[in-house]
Amino acid sequence: MISLVKTLRCPYCDVPVSKELLKTQGSLKAYLNRKEFPCPHCTKAIKLPENAESLVSIGLFTAVILAPLLHVWRFEGLNPLYAFGIGCALIVLGMSKQKLIKS
Repeated sequence: MISLVKTLRCPYCDVPVSKELLKTQGSLKAYLNRKEFPCPHCTKAIKLPENAESLVSIGLFTAVILAPLLHVWRFEGLNPLYAFGIGCALIVLGMSKQKLIKS
């Protein structure tokens, strides 16, 4: 999901690693399965961490599902606009912390 928004960079050579480049190299399956794969530029081992998209997923759940449900149920404890704002903030935070790691 994250690679649709921004291209991740190799932690060794700081060159963008795109899905198209990984597909031509044959490492796309390892990338999607969160396993080690060689960087197409410097050939050192890198991987996408297991918890890479957890903040984005939690933010999407909060903004897209929880906030409208709070509005429909007229929940008094938390304003649905605050829940939506918290969800959007989690999405932005998760997107900014997204990166490939050395392995």
